Amino acid sequence: MARKSSRAPRPSEIVMAEFAGEQVPWDLNKHLNGCLAGYQTNPAYGPAVFFALEALWGIAHDMGVRSKNGKLDPDQLDPDWMVSPETYLPVPWIWIRALATAWERYKDQGGSLGHAFGLEGGQGKSPTAHKLEQSLDERAIARWIWSRVQKARAAHEKIRIEDVIQDALSQLKKR
Repeated sequence: MARKSSRAPRPSEIVMAEFAGEQVPWDLNKHLNGCLAGYQTNPAYGPAVFFALEALWGIAHDMGVRSKNGKLDPDQLDPDWMVSPETYLPVPWIWIRALATAWERYKDQGGSLGHAFGLEGGQGKSPTAHKLEQSLDERAIARWIWSRVQKARAAHEKIRIEDVIQDALSQLKKR
């Protein structure tokens, strides 16, 4: 079902994976709130669709985590789909509306899915996903730096923000 990506993980993925280790178990509400916060940094059509897809990915990921940890009712499990296709899940309305609007636009206007869903950049513009991923990377790096500063302060250690920034850069270069 899921295909493996051959690309290197983005900085935001690296940082979020690191923070996930601190936030066991996976927290779907934090993920959905993060999607909403990401959308609010650029509340336009393309970002709404981008974060709707990210939110749905998070819901599917949550079901996978719950399934692997034995937290689902055995009647909900399905060998092909992990969870039975008849299982109902709550999905925030904003994400349903964003995807429904994009699908309606695609059906009414035709063209490519990327254009209808507002994810393509068009005429020399970079794709919406590229801009949003870059923004998420920048926010994730800033969050990683701030978490290091907070840990040092909590431990009453002296720390220079410049040193933490250099450490973040060296971590990114390693990957």
